[in-house]
Amino acid sequence: IYVYNSPMNLPLLTLYADLVQQAHARAERHGSIYIQHIKGADYAYCRRTVAATRRDVFLGRADDEAVQQRMASIKAESSLAKQRRKLVAALKVGGVPAPLAELGNVLDALDDAGLLTQTVLVGTAAYQCYPPVIGAVLPSASIITQDADLATMSLAISADQDGDTLETVLKRADLTFTGRMGLNPRDYPSSFRNSSGYMVDLLTPILRRDDPNPMPLKNLKAGATPLQHLKWLIENPVPVAVLYGTGIPALVPQPARYAVHKLIIAQKRLVNPQKRQKDLAQAKALIEVLNRRDPYALSDARDSAFAEGMEGWQVPIERSLSELKLNAAFEPV
Repeated sequence: IYVYNSPMNLPLLTLYADLVQQAHARAERHGSIYIQHIKGADYAYCRRTVAATRRDVFLGRADDEAVQQRMASIKAESSLAKQRRKLVAALKVGGVPAPLAELGNVLDALDDAGLLTQTVLVGTAAYQCYPPVIGAVLPSASIITQDADLATMSLAISADQDGDTLETVLKRADLTFTGRMGLNPRDYPSSFRNSSGYMVDLLTPILRRDDPNPMPLKNLKAGATPLQHLKWLIENPVPVAVLYGTGIPALVPQPARYAVHKLIIAQKRLVNPQKRQKDLAQAKALIEVLNRRDPYALSDARDSAFAEGMEGWQVPIERSLSELKLNAAFEPV
């Protein structure tokens, strides 16, 4: 049984690395191929389970060479998916954290639409992916979340193939998901919520001071909230596999940058003590583990943030470190 800050065993981490590699190498989602005869021609479809729903995806004419290649790829993936499902089960038994069903369904729907390869998972949904990345256990109290935050550098992102809206995609996870309108009803929603209060928020880095809020993602009929520090946070993200279904490929910020970012954000949430304490708790947990396992990553992340500026970067970092009594943690031994 693992306890906080205890290292995970090497065989388990090797198993996880294999899952990450396989999940990100996947060419197609698995599913069942069937043919329909329509007006003298055969057309291929793929029926697959996506989160809480089943989808029938049109592939094209069954005699088309490209469609035949896709069918072969889907059939091959169906076999590989069974193997990955066993890996996921073994990792969960070994103590690697897995998301609750609500988050798992959201990520599965986003993955099916091809959106997780175009975004970086941030916030607590990303934090819960870090134990097998850093090779040690993090406190479970800081993992529970009622939201999923997605950051994108591109305002041109779109769903694969069908060009679905984000709301359509999220309804495959839960039919009650709807966009929350902002102050201007003509703006696209940047936040989506289901009937139980679970939130999915879209974020994007601030590029200019006069950026509209939200920034329009026209292909998804959604908006993204522009935030400071976000471009730095999601630079060179880390590939992970979320332990849900057959393993969902996703990207998360570098753990050291995530920790430093939380130090900054905590000093900007003085009016929200609950979220502030959660930010500090997550930062503290990551810093304590990384200080033992990868101290140079910590100092590099701090130095990189300091180079961005004084008031908005160095000052809040130093205040949070002082509050946590972790000032010395960023110095490699």
